[in-house]
Amino acid sequence: MSAGQRGFTLLEVVIAISIFALLGMATYRMLDSVLRTDEATRANEQSLRELTRAFAALDRDLAQAVARSVRDPYGDQRAALLGELGAVDGSAAIEVTRSGWLNPMGLARAQLQRVRWRLADKTLERVYWTVLDQAVDSQPRVQSLLEGVSSLEFRYMDERGEWQGQWPPATSDLTPEENRLRLPMAVELKLEHERYGELTRLYRLPDPVEEEKQQAPPENPPAPPEPAPSPAPTQPSQPAAPVQEAKA
Repeated sequence: MSAGQRGFTLLEVVIAISIFALLGMATYRMLDSVLRTDEATRANEQSLRELTRAFAALDRDLAQAVARSVRDPYGDQRAALLGELGAVDGSAAIEVTRSGWLNPMGLARAQLQRVRWRLADKTLERVYWTVLDQAVDSQPRVQSLLEGVSSLEFRYMDERGEWQGQWPPATSDLTPEENRLRLPMAVELKLEHERYGELTRLYRLPDPVEEEKQQAPPENPPAPPEPAPSPAPTQPSQPAAPVQEAKA
């Protein structure tokens, strides 16, 4: 073989292949890192979106709470807002009657809705019923809003600004009916999330007394203003008599 036709040696070919292999491996690792980062970002965005949606839904339910007790399938009365300790899975649960249930289809139902927030299998669920006073065959509907929740706690602030672990409080000077219609001033939510750790939210509830004052008509409404007196009719003016010229 002449000098002008000399090709690559085996060593040069091996070195070239090794360089291309290293470049390919580096490119693959870079692409894999980008894909993993994108996947983690999407998962984080999805989890944050679920968290925000769950907190917003609970905020709407508590902000529209009304003093309306309900009956369970066995006919027993349940408080307008019921805060329980030690639910099915040992965590706390809250149940409330809320207003503002939209009815765009014009169905034959009330605008009040009974909802319950609970923790089941590390998932925060919103349960609601289509009727307030439940029958034996009334079946709730379940919405799974937030996964990865390991614990759930609620606290309730009474009129004296003291926190209660359940609602209505076990000791009260009110009658049973008044106690069932009693609403706390605020509700504190505390949950433990696998991704975000311990989260605490404070929700202020509407004041029934203030709402009644705003909705009630005023006791002494102002009298309507008296109409202004109409002007007296004017007499039509008489034409002036012609002046007679004196004769000389």
